[in-house]
Amino acid sequence: MRAEAPSEPVRAGEMRRGRTPTLIGLAAGALVATAALFIWGPARAVVDRFTTSWVPPQASGLALNEERERAQWQALGEQLSGRLVWSSNRSGNHELYLVRLPAGKLEQLTDHPNVDFGARFSPDGTRLVFMRSRREWVSFRETNAWDVHVMDLDSGASRRVARRGYHPTWSASERIVFQRDKQVIELDLAAETERVLFDTTASAEGRDLGDPELHPDGNQLAMVLARFGAIVTPTDGGEFLRLTPGHVCQTTWVPGTSDLLWMEAEGNGGTRVMRGSADGSRSDVFMDLPGDRSHEYFPKLSSDGSWMVWAAAAEGHEHDRADYEIYAWRVGDSWESARRLTFFSGNDQWPDIFLDG
Repeated sequence: MRAEAPSEPVRAGEMRRGRTPTLIGLAAGALVATAALFIWGPARAVVDRFTTSWVPPQASGLALNEERERAQWQALGEQLSGRLVWSSNRSGNHELYLVRLPAGKLEQLTDHPNVDFGARFSPDGTRLVFMRSRREWVSFRETNAWDVHVMDLDSGASRRVARRGYHPTWSASERIVFQRDKQVIELDLAAETERVLFDTTASAEGRDLGDPELHPDGNQLAMVLARFGAIVTPTDGGEFLRLTPGHVCQTTWVPGTSDLLWMEAEGNGGTRVMRGSADGSRSDVFMDLPGDRSHEYFPKLSSDGSWMVWAAAAEGHEHDRADYEIYAWRVGDSWESARRLTFFSGNDQWPDIFLDG
């Protein structure tokens, strides 16, 4: 915005008759208009992105419809038996929450002053891997300020298994893959050893990486590279394959296949879930939620690929402050059949689902 030319000087205590109130009114109006633009207009996303590193999201005085949530959980429980986990700031801080299905009972799994999110069920469903911030408030954008923890769901006990790790996922029953700066690390929980699976300083011009996930066969690693798109790279050190021409995020494997899901900045609401083959030969729209609440993120499939959970917002983008709500969808049914599971005007994010049996 171009600055206005300064007005002519006025001596202390002197008022310019007829002009000062007008100038004050114009200045106040300009400030109000600018504030409205940044708060309510498209520039709000810029403000959110700028402030999120220092200002935690609002967590008090927000609407929560517990009765409506419980009814939706119980209705989902008529279709499946299992557990749903996600992160929410409904208690004032981002903690992990679990719903057991079909009972539809909510459990708060963590109670810590720091941020907990990104939980993933172990292959047998008995444990969670998640990340906890190293300071009381950390934005999701600060990828080097987190530690990786594992929780036993029966006892509720958790322990830190890796320092400065981000986006952890399970690669086997005793192995976890996570991001540390420009490297993808695999941690052997039993041996307490780490090995580097991919290093962008050696293989990708030092680009920032995100969302690494190892295929269950152990031979292919998927992730995104900054300003490059989704890639798949063999774990034996071969050359990586570029799957998308533009920037995408949140790559995750489709169980039992060599396909991937990822988020693309197109479609209704500005995002949609894509499914594509790991050889780059095919991609199709997997989910683009109808209606106003269609800014999707955080897709995750059940271990048999029959259900997907994710979150969607009507507006806003920041993962830890926009009003995202959790959804579940039986794969193959109409998009309209997707069920909204949370009704909280704060932030619900990064869900995962585990099916019994």
